[in-house]
Amino acid sequence: MDALNQTLFTLWGYQMSMLELIGVLTGFAAVYLAYRQKSVNFLFGMLNNVVYFVLFFQFRLYSVMLLQIIYFIFSLYGFYHWRHPKKEESDKNKQQRIRVLQWKNRLIYIGFILVAGLLWGLAVIKLQGKFPEYFDPPAFPLLDAVLTMGSVTGQWMLSRKIWDNWSFWVIIDLISCLLYAYMGMFFTSVLYAVYTLIALRAVSEWMKTFKSYELVEKNGLDIAGHQI
Repeated sequence: MDALNQTLFTLWGYQMSMLELIGVLTGFAAVYLAYRQKSVNFLFGMLNNVVYFVLFFQFRLYSVMLLQIIYFIFSLYGFYHWRHPKKEESDKNKQQRIRVLQWKNRLIYIGFILVAGLLWGLAVIKLQGKFPEYFDPPAFPLLDAVLTMGSVTGQWMLSRKIWDNWSFWVIIDLISCLLYAYMGMFFTSVLYAVYTLIALRAVSEWMKTFKSYELVEKNGLDIAGHQI
């Protein structure tokens, strides 16, 4: 592990380790492939989760560190779910089709993020207070916790191929970009800026795909492209 933490190169005064570079590259691949609706995105995502579990522990962002475990589980589920949808939910490529939430469901998700984030942040603060010999004081515990719950929600919706996940990710990634820049994680901050741009693009592209389902149905075909 020490070898992975050694400085690989220095750019504008920032020391890039092999570990962070692997995290940046696998993270970019995972998000780009998700935008392209490729189920293999989840495999890159799982490798990214392992790398960032270690990195976030080193930077004392404990909530988002633990988030990587949930990400890993959701990625396993998403990889299977995208490739093995129910017959009535499959597209012409026999993969899970995109779905869109109703407003009431969006509000439920937002409420969950805020309430669960507050409770989780307070729990992290209390946990560190009880075991100060194992954990340094958390950095931005409440913000970290809300971003964590927002990311849990976004990853769950992605695994279910719900269009709204990208709207959530635009906000989460933008705030994360600013946070990591402040924490001195320069390349990770740049990565989240790229995530934000990809998420903005995906909002449009996934909606086009969703609307194409309606066009197919109007032409007398089912979602899988068969004559009705």
